Amino acid sequence: MARRSVQFWRIEQLNGDELSRPFPARRVAEVLKKAQDSGVDRHFTSADGTVLLAQAVASSPHPVLLLDRVRDTNLPSVGDALGRRKPLPLAPGDHLLETTYFAFLKRNVIAVLTSGNGPRASRMGEYLEGMLGLEPRLMPVVREDIEEILTRLEVSRFEFALPAERLSGKLMEGEWADVLDSASRLMNEGTFRISLSVGRSGKAEDKQRIRDRIQQLIDLFRRAGSVEHFDYVVAEGKDSLTGDREVVDLLKERFISHVEVDPDVFNDPRKSTTEAIAILNKQARDNEAFFARTLPDIKGLADSGLVPDIVAGGMATVRAALATAVEGADKADQASGENQGGAGHELVRG
Repeated sequence: MARRSVQFWRIEQLNGDELSRPFPARRVAEVLKKAQDSGVDRHFTSADGTVLLAQAVASSPHPVLLLDRVRDTNLPSVGDALGRRKPLPLAPGDHLLETTYFAFLKRNVIAVLTSGNGPRASRMGEYLEGMLGLEPRLMPVVREDIEEILTRLEVSRFEFALPAERLSGKLMEGEWADVLDSASRLMNEGTFRISLSVGRSGKAEDKQRIRDRIQQLIDLFRRAGSVEHFDYVVAEGKDSLTGDREVVDLLKERFISHVEVDPDVFNDPRKSTTEAIAILNKQARDNEAFFARTLPDIKGLADSGLVPDIVAGGMATVRAALATAVEGADKADQASGENQGGAGHELVRG
């Protein structure tokens, strides 16, 4: 089995304005599906040269999009049974696709199922802006029930890091003060990182004793009131209620859920999509109560008119069409004295 993470983000603004109604995710999925069925190019090249490609794979109960990083250079090699290296057996015109899965949930929350190589969450914002003219601002969902989460967490790892120049026992008390003071004598540059973990070997009762001790040290750490001086503070373990692996970021009080997946399933394009949709839908169900408690309810209907169809050439062509249409409308206004402004938008809006 392999581990994948599920991140939670929220669309707080759209095109520079606060988003007080649902994000038009279903319309986005429809536009992508229509473009795919029509053979319209959906590739987008970001400012740093990264090529992205999105497709819609589900619309109910939640719209789910795949975002691929498209690679045709610096490809990995394949080795045979004797370790002899050879190129990936790609047919002419084929590319390597590295995928991240996005589910658009209630309250404008996006659940993002990631892997080590797929595009990060912010790339979806780049893609939507480049292809559809939408500019969503994504913010991480913050856990306000951190005490509840830590109470349920069967902790297996605690890790923190801070710049060496900040190493000082004055930040902490007791054992932690001794640790930081000792570290300050070892280094004065770079980053100091320490990790406590249960480990894989040992009896169950021994592991539980270690967990209890780590939990005590976490409590002491948090009560010190100096956590903001650190660069990185996380606790990891299993949620005793859901069974999911979770990483709790004690600096931002946000969490990342971890799921176990079958690598063979996620190497199969059809099976991986089905499995990803199931995982994201389960995450939506498991966390709905939390979102309802901590995030504002979103009223009204999504404004589907914000989302244009994808045309050949992407947004550059759309903007050119709009400019031409508006220019034509302005000339017509001058000739007739009547206000025909905005007619050009009907050319591209769905």
